[in-house]
Amino acid sequence: MKQIIRLLLGLVTLVLVQSCESNKRANNYNNALVDDKGLSFFASGTETSLAAIKASGLAISNSRNQRVIQFAKMMIDDHTQLATDLEKLQAANFVISEDSISAVHQQMLVDLEKKRAAAFDKAYMQEIISEHEQQVALFNSASREKDPDISGLAQKTLPALKAHLDSAKAISLTLR
Repeated sequence: MKQIIRLLLGLVTLVLVQSCESNKRANNYNNALVDDKGLSFFASGTETSLAAIKASGLAISNSRNQRVIQFAKMMIDDHTQLATDLEKLQAANFVISEDSISAVHQQMLVDLEKKRAAAFDKAYMQEIISEHEQQVALFNSASREKDPDISGLAQKTLPALKAHLDSAKAISLTLR
């Protein structure tokens, strides 16, 4: 009888020790290989890229300024590539995500959609500046992550995000 009790206690202890060893996987219910910071990076990076793509699509149809239109085309190309890179990295790390835009970004898009010409240009460029300031901070932080895939993507992407921010500020200064 004592041996059976010892055996059962040993099995229970083994199960408890095994369940505590989940260091590599985040507690996010989707078996991701990244921690909560990595999940936040993926979600925010993807969502802001999708919002930038949609806003830039509006710029092509609502702006009359060739600099703004050219900038918007570059934004679509670069952020489509970034969204693709993030998607591949998420898949490699078993991260399940939704490709959706937050209510805040949806409202921003609705507001932009109502504007035309110079009013649109000013609002669009201000949104791009604001979003890119946030993205530069996000990718700066992610570039110091322990996960080499996340830090590598962040380091690779940061120069382009900074260039977008600088270009958006320069264009914004020329708008009346």
